[in-house]
Amino acid sequence: MQSNESSAQLANAALAEANGIIKTCDHFGFCTATCPTYVITHDENESPRGRIDLIRAMLAKADAPDAATVKHLDTCLSCLACVTTCGAKVDYMHLIDHARDHIDRHYQRPWRDRLFRSLIAAAVPHRRRFRLAVGLGRRTARLARFIPRRVTQLLDLLPPQTIRATPDLSAGTYPARGATRWRVALLAGCAQRVLAPQINSATVRLLNRLGCEVSIVEGAECCGALALHMGRAAEGQKAAKRNINAWIAQRERGVLDAIIVNASGCGTMMKDYDHVFRHDGQYREHAALIASLTVDVCEFLDRIGLGPVTMPTRSGMSSCP
Repeated sequence: MQSNESSAQLANAALAEANGIIKTCDHFGFCTATCPTYVITHDENESPRGRIDLIRAMLAKADAPDAATVKHLDTCLSCLACVTTCGAKVDYMHLIDHARDHIDRHYQRPWRDRLFRSLIAAAVPHRRRFRLAVGLGRRTARLARFIPRRVTQLLDLLPPQTIRATPDLSAGTYPARGATRWRVALLAGCAQRVLAPQINSATVRLLNRLGCEVSIVEGAECCGALALHMGRAAEGQKAAKRNINAWIAQRERGVLDAIIVNASGCGTMMKDYDHVFRHDGQYREHAALIASLTVDVCEFLDRIGLGPVTMPTRSGMSSCP
């Protein structure tokens, strides 16, 4: 694929990177088999290679994209299933983020969309606001016929109240059982912390049993992915900077062997901090360090060795292979 950006546009580092990514797409089409939106619609514009073509045309114009282009790019789930099958190894992850940032800066959405997206960005990444919003949502669900459909669709995604019975873990240090073998930090997160706090509790309990001292560091919460994927790059970077500052301060106070993440989307974002801040002289070095320390909980368990797993039975304990 060829793109026609001017030299002035390519002087912009983000556009230059996007242009380079676009040129790597050879239209093999392997990506269509794993793209959920294409599998459902069979619309080329709903496939990764189709979206890349739309992005190429949008950036070449360097002005406001049309509504159809925005719609096709908005429906991308950023699942990155396409990346796993791409024969040309196109860096679609960073390309779609560039496109969303361009849309946010150049496209005027209808006022209802702007209001809805602003509410999402203001609530979900902030756990206290999100917890309040979830509570209000549950109370107003009985008035569903008076609520916009896109809001009721979000309410339908909420888990049953009983699933959220586990209390949220507060910031602090949770000591290892027995000898301390590793000292790690756990990303507490934002939305998951409200919707499924039992995941963090289970993670801490497991790591403690395996000899890990686990710290939940005050100030490290939302990874920044939600804002970044909405095209609000500055907001995403602001959240990421808070995390970086908190974890660098924790590391300066003592040993930090790893930063554990139990939400895959957050892990993908944090491992990309070095790329997000590659042009930031103040944060580049620290961002690269945090990215190198970030590891999914399953990766960490594989690294340290989980050991035999025992399951309770009526007659005692039995080992699982």
